[in-house]
Amino acid sequence: MGGDTTGFRTAPPDAFVVVVGGANTDIIGASSAPLLPNDSNPGHIRVSAGGVGRNVAENLARLGVRTALITAFGGDEAGRRLLDSCAAAGIDVTASIVAASLPGAHYLAILDGRRDMAVAVNDMRVLDMVTAEALAEPQRAAVLSAADLIVTDANLPAATLDWLAAHVTAPIVFEPVSVAKARRAAGILSRLAAVTPNAAEAGALLGHEVSGLDGALEAARELVARGVGAAFVTCGEAGTAWADPFSSGTTPAPVVAVANASGAGDAFCAGAAWAILSGAGAATAARLGTALASIALADEDTVSRRVTPEAALAAAKEME
Repeated sequence: MGGDTTGFRTAPPDAFVVVVGGANTDIIGASSAPLLPNDSNPGHIRVSAGGVGRNVAENLARLGVRTALITAFGGDEAGRRLLDSCAAAGIDVTASIVAASLPGAHYLAILDGRRDMAVAVNDMRVLDMVTAEALAEPQRAAVLSAADLIVTDANLPAATLDWLAAHVTAPIVFEPVSVAKARRAAGILSRLAAVTPNAAEAGALLGHEVSGLDGALEAARELVARGVGAAFVTCGEAGTAWADPFSSGTTPAPVVAVANASGAGDAFCAGAAWAILSGAGAATAARLGTALASIALADEDTVSRRVTPEAALAAAKEME
């Protein structure tokens, strides 16, 4: 069963979250009919600011949380536009890196006729600049030390994730990004306050296949047994399995007319982080993450402009 959000308290007004992760330009092509491989498919193409870390940061900013993003921007026109878009969204990017000699990161995804991702290609070379040494520089170390919560993603090199786990004092929420990249955090599970994988990514973290909502629930419990504070294993339309040291359960997914699935996982992570920042338990965090994901799914934009604290709480209330 999902948790009750009736008594949910939003994050403290002075709370500060630092997101360390990916920012890129999204190029999303959506087929208007069943996708035909090896052929040209009619549809429409949208270009927008994206990246897991950046998307989480914008969602948190829209929820009224003071948010900083530490990432790497390319020195080209795409990188400059991306940096400006983050600042315009209310995200503090003053501690980020600008790599003059590298192109900005790009993510190219093709959506099928159901608006789900069929295939994607990413060029994230610039994110290799977010090294442990870069984070240890005084300006960035000071930003990290001031955080009440840190959200990070697996777009970072494994050595950078290891450094964060060893040197920051704030709780860490980890978004695995993909099966291949999720394994980068396998050695730091005991340092993570929360993880938000899908079933396949949970399998990568644990080293074995995870199948179905029942399997996801067992995986969430196993992640907690390995030291994670709270685990949220998403299973799309089947719902989300969650666990913490005190309880576990599942939260159903609401019925949503899907416009774009590419930002749903990032929205879930932001909603869960928002709940954790407020002091809520895993059951409530799962419900608020699901609520935010449902708003994202119904919007063509990767981060919905409809995200507000009131909208998130209303969506969560509708699930009760």
